[in-house]
Amino acid sequence: MIATFFHAVASVTIILMLTATGWVCGRMGWMKAETKAFISRFLLKLAVPCMCIYGLRNNLTREMVADSLRMLAVPFVCNSINFVLSYFLAKLLHLPKRQTGVFMMMCSLSNAMFIGYAMCTELFGDACVPYVMIYYIASTCFTQTLGMWLVRRSAENGKTSWREQLKFLRSPTVLGVIAGFSIVLLDIHFPSFVMSYLRYINNLVSPLALILTGYIIYEMGWDKLRLDRTLSVMMVFRFLLSPMLYVLCCMLLGIHGLPRDTLVVEAAMPVVTQTVVAAAQFGADEQFAARGAAISTLASFIVIPVLMLLL
Repeated sequence: MIATFFHAVASVTIILMLTATGWVCGRMGWMKAETKAFISRFLLKLAVPCMCIYGLRNNLTREMVADSLRMLAVPFVCNSINFVLSYFLAKLLHLPKRQTGVFMMMCSLSNAMFIGYAMCTELFGDACVPYVMIYYIASTCFTQTLGMWLVRRSAENGKTSWREQLKFLRSPTVLGVIAGFSIVLLDIHFPSFVMSYLRYINNLVSPLALILTGYIIYEMGWDKLRLDRTLSVMMVFRFLLSPMLYVLCCMLLGIHGLPRDTLVVEAAMPVVTQTVVAAAQFGADEQFAARGAAISTLASFIVIPVLMLLL
């Protein structure tokens, strides 16, 4: 148990150092808004799809795909429950309309890719990649549909059609996941030079994503790190209630070992960054979203070693 704790501390320290690198790059003026835009676009449109294909081809079998439907039920069920519980919490806290949808999204959805992927691979190795992808599929579905709709509804800036919201199915990251699963099912093998290319691109994802996260924290500023009653409730939900719900659901469905641990760690990740983007885009409480994202990101570096002791 002690060895597990220190391994988690070491893993979190590496991730924290990479995140701090992004903050330093921003502080020194080496990284600007246009650099952030390039890295974000590069990751979402090229690197992450390559990572999905490479990770699934290397770590997934047909037998695991057949079992993945049962695992896919866990994030769909748990995230649905999260949204229901966070709605009632928002009512109990008497949150203003501009914060309600943002609060629900922060409580219910985690940063599955930029921080979650890096954290899980550092803790568990590449063998966890298929389970990260399973979590990511469900997380993306909720983020781009219900999450975005709730934030837009909070801002009262008009309506968005379901057809428009379902455009996420055409996003490169989702297409990468679909392609990865299809390649495994069809047992397609790429030439070695293609796999080498995918491996090199795959190795860029974690460091670039964490450097980007560090820059985003720098961009938000330390003045955002003020913890009030509402954000305290969100933190308890994000780091305690959500992982507990995943543990219970995995237990009921008979999911144990690495799949369970990966799903639980993903559930305990900080606020998904799209919350801040959506709040700014639709006119919800952007400052509230930015504070929640920044505080939860820093808190995750303390929470994860403790969580690893309990798994």
